[in-house]
Amino acid sequence: MKNRISLLTFLIILFSCEKAEIDINNLNNNTISIFGHGGMGIGESYPVNSFESIMKCLNTGADGSEIDVQMTRDSVLVAYHADFLEDATNLKGSIIDKSWSEISQGQYSDPIYTGYKLISLDELFSNIPHLNNYTFTLDCHMNNANNDLAKYYRSFASAIDKISDKYNLKGNLFIESHQADFLSIMQNNKRDYRIFIIKSPFELGFEIATKMNLYGITIPSENITAEQVQQAHMHNLFVTVWNTRSKKENREAIEKNPDHIQTDKVEYLIKILAN
Repeated sequence: MKNRISLLTFLIILFSCEKAEIDINNLNNNTISIFGHGGMGIGESYPVNSFESIMKCLNTGADGSEIDVQMTRDSVLVAYHADFLEDATNLKGSIIDKSWSEISQGQYSDPIYTGYKLISLDELFSNIPHLNNYTFTLDCHMNNANNDLAKYYRSFASAIDKISDKYNLKGNLFIESHQADFLSIMQNNKRDYRIFIIKSPFELGFEIATKMNLYGITIPSENITAEQVQQAHMHNLFVTVWNTRSKKENREAIEKNPDHIQTDKVEYLIKILAN
């Protein structure tokens, strides 16, 4: 019994020391914003980017959520990650080749996810209570097969503007993409979006972000060091990290002092960063 008490005392002290060592120093008022990765993240009870996953993320206490976004042939924005519908749903083809009416009843096909449907951003935002209390990162997937990319980028940007205006979300949206040309169009719209380049290695993302005067860089946590985060901060660039799928990876991400973490372990990250 005495040994059990001693062990318990040791663990309590150890955990308290670990919490005390979290000393955050960043551009985000020395706090780390917690964003779910497509909601609650990969491997959780709901499919990523589903309404249910995003709502659970927000209700759990996250500051917002990253959402993977694609555009249909008729310019409807859909929350979906994979390149092809058959990768995760009971439909086939690419979202860009379909109208929204053709895919609006599509459902996720993984056996454990039966019954969860694809959702448009319009549907999603219309059903989130207190919508403007949250920040949403739109990870814009450019999956257009034709050659007129400039027209496609403008249509995608216009669709975001339309949703933003409808729900008064200009100050609540982070826009991120691998495509600098698309981000330039978003930037020229002169909205109050915070725009991030998704790019690795860090040096390349840093070069693009500084040259374009973007808001920040989004990068896998394992591809950036604490020193590089500090370098970005010295140039007034915010840093979002992702690919934190375990408790260990979340702790390692925190130690680098990013401004935002897109996590697959929402509940754990909320717990460890709680005051």
